[in-house]
Amino acid sequence: MSESELASLAESSPAMLWRGDVSGRCVYLNARMRAFWGLTEDECRTFDWSTSVLHDDREAVFGPFAAGMKSQSAFECEGRYRRADGEIRILRTRATPYSDEAGAFAGMIGVNEDITELRYAERGLEQALAKLQEKTDHHRAIADRLSLATSISSLAMSEHDRDLRYTWAHNVSGDPIGKTPSEAFGEIIGKPLEAILWRGLTEPQSEEFGLTVEGNALWLAIQTAPVSRAEGAAGVVASALDITHRKQNEQKLEVLARELSHRVKNVFALVQAIVHQSARGRGVNNDFLATLDKRLTALAGAQDALLSHDADKATLHELLGSQVAHLSGVTLEGARDIIIPGRSAPYIALAVHELGTNATKYGSLSVPEGRVRLSWNRGEDGFVTLVWHEEGGPHPPSEHGKGFGTQLLTRLFAGATMGEANLTFTETGLLWQARFPTTAH
Repeated sequence: MSESELASLAESSPAMLWRGDVSGRCVYLNARMRAFWGLTEDECRTFDWSTSVLHDDREAVFGPFAAGMKSQSAFECEGRYRRADGEIRILRTRATPYSDEAGAFAGMIGVNEDITELRYAERGLEQALAKLQEKTDHHRAIADRLSLATSISSLAMSEHDRDLRYTWAHNVSGDPIGKTPSEAFGEIIGKPLEAILWRGLTEPQSEEFGLTVEGNALWLAIQTAPVSRAEGAAGVVASALDITHRKQNEQKLEVLARELSHRVKNVFALVQAIVHQSARGRGVNNDFLATLDKRLTALAGAQDALLSHDADKATLHELLGSQVAHLSGVTLEGARDIIIPGRSAPYIALAVHELGTNATKYGSLSVPEGRVRLSWNRGEDGFVTLVWHEEGGPHPPSEHGKGFGTQLLTRLFAGATMGEANLTFTETGLLWQARFPTTAH
């Protein structure tokens, strides 16, 4: 890919991209980054980005920045910035060094990610967890029996004999003592409770189930543990938590997540349309357009992998399978339960898409006898090793190029996933190896 094509791709990227010189001043801000600070292209070189950092966050931003510049190594930082419209936004910066044509350190290239909503959500969750912990600690200080029950749940708690009759209750409506759940609350609620309690007489149980009571949906989370009563008789302690609101919120969040995924895909489709519209009559190479289309499609496909788990995580096996489903001759080898951070999924999808495209055009998948082994495993350090190994294809070149595809598979992939990536050619064919963490850093 030519420099002009790469520049055009960076300019139209939905991410906030930037490049700085050896003194730390901006020499390039893409359209998304300029819009954040309300700059024209001519104003970029004279703009002092440090003036937009809030005073209290200067050390959090400038400390890692200065260390990275001094050691000429990748860094990550986070801080609050004042946007052009005056609103305070939280940006996470990831940067990596780049070199000039002579191989000397020339500055940093990086991406800024607006994580304001994420941080607010985390703070809300921390406050909710703090309140929950406060309740749990309070109940733990009550009598021994109440302490045992509150170790299971802080809401409705009870103890039952081997016939499932209530022998003690806390926060349970009515007067259930001496009655079974069916006798106390009717069979609609009682029967499912009794089924769990019977199993709870011998081993702990944890179950959520839904009911319809007087036309209204009701969800309960039940946890039980066996206990020895007087003279060694069997018994069971239980907690019941009304999680109806949580279930309703989960359903709403699922709908919102699917809508968000749909809109993200629409953005990719819009970018494709803009690129094609802009390319008409300008002599843009059709191969370039086709390659860009496929890369955008690979990114859109990564959204499905994210949605199949949740907004912050993806299943590696599903993500890789979706990217090579259209290819014959590719063997997948790895655990099905490895979960990766959502931020890494698009870059893994792009990398595997790039490898598959190249293998089909020039590598082992360009001939009938060619094969690819795509394998992965997770080490004790929490890092995943991902390997793409081609065999049986045309004789590989002695060295790989320096185009965008190569940069994507090495430097860009390593920086985006906070890991490592290496591309080599062996006697049997192309070999790509990568390592990246399974937890967000």
